[in-house]
Amino acid sequence: MPITKSDLRRCLVQKFGFSDVSGSKHEALSLIVDGRKVATTRFSRSWNDIDDSMLRQIARELWSKAQDLRQMCDCTISRDEYLQKLYREGHLD
Repeated sequence: MPITKSDLRRCLVQKFGFSDVSGSKHEALSLIVDGRKVATTRFSRSWNDIDDSMLRQIARELWSKAQDLRQMCDCTISRDEYLQKLYREGHLD
C-alpha cells in the first residue's frame, strides 16, 4: 500500500527530527544528531505517492527497513527506538 510523500515527510520532520536540506533539485531531509549528519534521503518534487519499491530505497538511506519505516509513520516505533537502533548498528557513536 503506497504512502503519500507528504505523510512520510511530515512523519520524518515532526516525529523524528529530520530537517530540510537546501540547494538540491530534489527535496532532501537529513537527520542531524549531536552536530553529525546521520542519514539523508531525497524525494522527487513530482512524486505524490511512494510505492513499496521506493519506500524500500528510502528506508535503506535511513538505515532501516520499509516495514520499520511504515511503523515509524504509524507511531509504533518512536524516535528514541529509532536512535537506539542506529546506535546498536554502529551508525551513531
